[in-house]
Amino acid sequence: MAKNYKVIAEKIVEEIGGEENVSSLVHCITRLRFVLKSENKADEEALKNTDGVMQVIKAGGQYQIVIGQDVGNVYDAILENTHINGSGEVEADENDDDQQKENVWNKLLGTLSGCLQPTLYVLAAAGIIKGLVAFLAALGVLETTSGLYMVLYAAGDGFFYFLPIMLGFTAARHFKCSEFLGAAIGAALVYPSMVNIASTLEVAGTLFAGTSFAMSYYNTFLGIPVVLPGSGYPSSVIPIIIAVWLAAKLEKYFKGKLPASINSIFTPILSLAISVSLAYLVIGPVSMLICGVIAYLINVLYEIPFIGRILAGALIGGGFGVLVMFGLHWVVISIGLQTIALQGFDYMLAVAGIGPIVGIAQGLAFCVKARNKKVRDLAIPATISQICGIGEPLMYSILIPLKKPFTINIVSGAIGGAVVALLGTKLYQFGGSGLFGVTNYASAAAGSGDVVKFLIGCAVASVVCFVWQYMTYNDKQAAAILDK
Repeated sequence: MAKNYKVIAEKIVEEIGGEENVSSLVHCITRLRFVLKSENKADEEALKNTDGVMQVIKAGGQYQIVIGQDVGNVYDAILENTHINGSGEVEADENDDDQQKENVWNKLLGTLSGCLQPTLYVLAAAGIIKGLVAFLAALGVLETTSGLYMVLYAAGDGFFYFLPIMLGFTAARHFKCSEFLGAAIGAALVYPSMVNIASTLEVAGTLFAGTSFAMSYYNTFLGIPVVLPGSGYPSSVIPIIIAVWLAAKLEKYFKGKLPASINSIFTPILSLAISVSLAYLVIGPVSMLICGVIAYLINVLYEIPFIGRILAGALIGGGFGVLVMFGLHWVVISIGLQTIALQGFDYMLAVAGIGPIVGIAQGLAFCVKARNKKVRDLAIPATISQICGIGEPLMYSILIPLKKPFTINIVSGAIGGAVVALLGTKLYQFGGSGLFGVTNYASAAAGSGDVVKFLIGCAVASVVCFVWQYMTYNDKQAAAILDK
């Protein structure tokens, strides 16, 4: 049924204290932004319960009413049916939602959300295609060498592989710099010769040789080692966002310092060259060092009876998704694969398998509880992707934008990881993910005992996650955030 914007408009004006209480009115992409003569005359609770209103926010001297994508229609209805003079559409205020009062964690997630949001529906679509094609191949329905498989897998996986380019563009928009500068930085991070450097060049040296933090490099930049994660930066999120943030600062600086006659060419040259160089020279080594520290701590913890194993399991179970965003998860995987090759099983990767299962439970909680169309449109395909072991759509489309669900996911994963580790669960091969990864815990020699242990950990984590998410989910708040 089509919405009656006139009725919605009349109700809003009534509950803000009447048109005589309005000093000015503008709107942005999702919100009506009133400046009221007296905010005490407005009935906030009545407004929140008004049909068509998602949320009410007081920020920046404005009384903001979140409408969503219909805001333009409601704004027009207010002007047509009252004597209020509006000033049209404006850009969103950077201080919306009292961002100054947010903690560092929420600011980080808000930035990630702002960069990822434009990609959400395509991200979900690519995740479903990639997951289903991999599933059909695992069942033997599709041959991995067939044209059908290769084309469809490219359609799904291509988006994730080149995600830094997509995010370079959207991050540049978020940080208010040249969008093609951001895309160029992303392209540099997934440039084939850099991604495949380990297979084309000999090791030139090793930093911290002989320690647990040893990092090999294959080339140098003006004598500085160029250290990369094992698989480079394809599919990574954090490195490109940091690099584009830096580029935005550089672009602003050079525009203010360089003469107008050379500004248009030298600003992008300097911004691109410096930001890409620092991405490789700083982000790479720091990322590798972080991963080395994590791997070292996990190995040390596993040697401590009982409590150490619990802590290690919690660290991996809760933090593996965060490692994915930094592009560091493949280093952890490579360590696990080496362990499997040496002793036939691995404890660390056994715990990492808990993440997709927790994601399935959380996605189901959204599907069951959510009534808002946009939330359900994101949750359903993201959950399908999660079942197939593709966690990025759920993480980037819902968990990170809503912030608290991301925390729920981490804590639930940590609980499940602690249980899996405490039971001494072993993983015998690295194969499928999601529901199709359960077979990784069985072997001809050991039987299915570790499958049972893994499922116990999954059950505990899934129940915690589902109940927690279901009980704390607020449909109006979620819709207001996702409609920004």
